[in-house]
Parts: sequence; C-alpha cells; structure tokens
Amino acid sequence: MRTPYQAHNRIKRYWFQALVILLASVGLLVRAGAANARVQAQPSERCFAQTNQCISGPIRTYWERNGGLPVFGYPISPRQTERVEGRILPVQWFERDRLEDHGAQGVLAGRLGARLLELQGRPWETFPHDTVAPPGCRYFVESQHTLCEPFLSYWNNNGRLARFGYPITQSMGESVGNWFGIVQYFERRRMEYHTELSDTKHAVLLGLLGRTIRDVEALAACPIPLYDRWALAYTRVSSRGDLGCPQPVARDIPAAWQLYEHGMMIWLDRGDQRTIYAIVFMSDSTLPSSYRQFADTWDASQPASGGLVPPAGLLEPVRGFGKVWRENPDVRAQLGWATTPEAADRADAQGWSSGGAMLWLLLSNDFRHQLAIVYAFVPGGGVEAVSGL
Repeated sequence: MRTPYQAHNRIKRYWFQALVILLASVGLLVRAGAANARVQAQPSERCFAQTNQCISGPIRTYWERNGGLPVFGYPISPRQTERVEGRILPVQWFERDRLEDHGAQGVLAGRLGARLLELQGRPWETFPHDTVAPPGCRYFVESQHTLCEPFLSYWNNNGRLARFGYPITQSMGESVGNWFGIVQYFERRRMEYHTELSDTKHAVLLGLLGRTIRDVEALAACPIPLYDRWALAYTRVSSRGDLGCPQPVARDIPAAWQLYEHGMMIWLDRGDQRTIYAIVFMSDSTLPSSYRQFADTWDASQPASGGLVPPAGLLEPVRGFGKVWRENPDVRAQLGWATTPEAADRADAQGWSSGGAMLWLLLSNDFRHQLAIVYAFVPGGGVEAVSGL
C-alpha cells in the first residue's frame, strides 16, 4: 500500500509528463503553422527556359487569364520597379507587352503602341485622321480613327478597349523584318495581318512591341548613339538584338549596286576600306535571305572582266563585283548572271559592335528608292531589307 507521499509524487510525475507532451505538441503546431505561413506568403512561380525568366503573383494571374503565350509572349525581364508615365510601378516586360501592377486598380497592359510610334519619331497625333467610317467599320471619335476588318473582329473578340485601347493610326502597309503586310497601331498594341499563313482564321498576330521597345531603350547605354536616320528602320529589324551597339556612322559615301538573277551586290567605299556585299534573294522574291561579305581587292591593274559570254539579255559583272563573282563559285551559282549594269550611288552606313552593319542606298535609278530601303547585315549571314527612314 502506497503512502500519501508516494501517491503525491506519482501524481506530480504524471502531470509533469503530460505537460511536457502538451508543450511539445504546441511547439510542433507552432512550427508547422509558421512553415505553412511561409509557403503561403511566397507566391508560386512559373518559369520559362526559353528566356530564363519567371512570372508570379498578380502579373502571373493576369498573364494566364488573358491569353498567355499567344497574347503576351515569354517574359523577357524579371519583375522590377520602373517609372511609367509619371508613376513608379512594379512592371514586367514580355515579348509583346509590358504588364504593370497598379495595386488596387489591378494589372494593366502598357501603352506600347503609342510609345513605339514616339520612339520611331512619328507620334500618333501626326497621322491623318478620319471623319466617318466606311460600311462594316467602326469609327472612334476619341482618336479620330477607323477600325475595319480583319482587325475589327480581332479587337472585338480579344479584349477590346481594355486590351488594345483605341486605334491610333489607320491600317497601312509596313515592313517588319523581311515581312511586309498590313498593320494597325493601337494605344497598347500593333496588329499585323499575315495573309501568308495557311490558317486564315489566325492570320492576325500581335507585334513584338515589348522586345522592340526594350531593344531601343537599351541603346541608351551604348557609347555611340544610333544614327538618327535609323530611328524607324531599327525598330523594324527583327534581328536587331544581334547587332550590339552602334559604331561611328559614315554619311554620303561612294557606293554602287547591281541586280542579278537571284540577288544583288552592293559596293561601299568607307575611305579606309572597300566592301562588297553579295545578297541572295528569297525564291521568287526581291527580299534578301542571306549575304556574304568580301573585301574589294580589285584595282585598275587587273582585268575588268573574265571575258565570259552570258546568255541573251544577261550580263557578266565587271571590276570588283566581277572578281568576287568569278573567284567564288558558290556566290556565282547562287546569284546567277547580272540583269542590270552596275550603277553608281551614294550611301549612309553604320557599323555595329557585333561586326554587322546597317546601310541605306539612294537607289536613284531603281523603283525601290520610293520605299527608302535600309539593309541590315547581321553576323552569321542574316540580312533584312526594311523600309522607313
């Protein structure tokens, strides 16, 4: 039989053990709650290997609920704070857009259509206005522009005013890279009508304005500015990100060009160097697909031609063009015979840190001078011909 003292000690041990178990349980619950709080406080991310960027929080929600990849493209920057039209906001850049977190107002798309036109040196306010809409079109008194098919249906079915804003230009022909087609600018976007696509139901695409504007604004960090003549053309070069930073520009220098069955040659004299570009056209087109660059090593002590007899109506190239054409069988096979005589010209040219170049030819004896064509040569053989100066 236990004494009262022994019974008292057993009761104390019982309550002590119970208290230890209770405190341990509370500790586990506290730690579990804290861990759960940390998981909930950290927004889930969605990352993209294509650009090594992630999206999260309200911007991810907006991206996923409003069209995702086809509408916005991949993220091309982290979430960061920027000044947007006088306000400091969290923003994230995408290939086609800039998404802005306006707090209580929610996430909004940036006014990139208007911004791009401003960077191109042609503010939307300077475009001709309409006063009435043709049948089947809609007129916007707020911007004094008309919206017609196929852009009208796309605007109506994909977010309307909140997604695109008002139209700020009429539909018009424009080149983007080596593509030429009908486009129309809106406050927030540029729509492009790609009739070359077999799926005509999805022929309206949205321009890569986010990437374009980011590339243009990045030039501010380059020590030498972009030649002002290229302000519009640069935004239309799809491979501009491969050019690097501008180098000193050479203005109004001697040049020459010649057309061939399947391409053209361009000669430039920068004073310290003479360069020949051999450009191969796309099949059944005058749009360039690739180029080769050569130093012009011909001088008057060498034969002007190789004495070859071309087919009727065609020409053998002479002097520097002829030497490159004869000494490089692959170039000769790709270009074919010349179709026009060599034409003297003048050019503006700017090199780039990558080794590429941009140049403009007057092409005074050719119908294409009406389009003010700028040629952009990218290392690796890429070349684009874009209109706009």
